[in-house]
Order: sequence, then C-alpha cells, then structure tokens
Amino acid sequence: MPIVVKYEVVGMSAVKYDGIMRELAAAGLEHPDGRAYHVCFGDKEGLQVVDVFESPAKLEAFGAKLMPILQKYGVSARPDVLGEAHGAVVGV
Repeated sequence: MPIVVKYEVVGMSAVKYDGIMRELAAAGLEHPDGRAYHVCFGDKEGLQVVDVFESPAKLEAFGAKLMPILQKYGVSARPDVLGEAHGAVVGV
C-alpha cells in the first residue's frame, strides 16, 4: 500500500531545491523507483516537500541516495510517514 510522506525540511530555498533537482536528474534519480508523486511547496526561502511512495522500503532506498545530496546543500529533511494512501485523484 502506498504511503504519504511529509518531510520536515530545514534550510531549503528555491535556489537550493533547483540545484538538488539538477543533481538528482544527473544521477538518474529525478524519478526514483517507487515514488508516485512529489510536491514541493511553500515560501521560496523555506520550501517543504510531500511525496507518495509505493512502500517504506522504496522510501528508505531513495533516502539513502538523497541525503548526501541534501547535506551538500546544507539542507536537512526528516521524513514523517503520515499513513497509507487510500486513494488519489490525478488531473482535472
């Protein structure tokens, strides 16, 4: 069952987010295995992230690759699994 994850992100500006996304893309991780949805939102100097992953194992596998990149940018992100997803509506 998919899980909804809200990260407690500290130190991520829009500039840092864009750099992190470029590094993930260069590493072939822009669309990591098991991630169904990704949303980045909030103030441009204090962005936050919500993801939906297929499973806790897929989240952990991606996190192991993501954390060194975040550290390079001085960003910390602690995942908080909000629960299992019951359903989703995509598009209009």
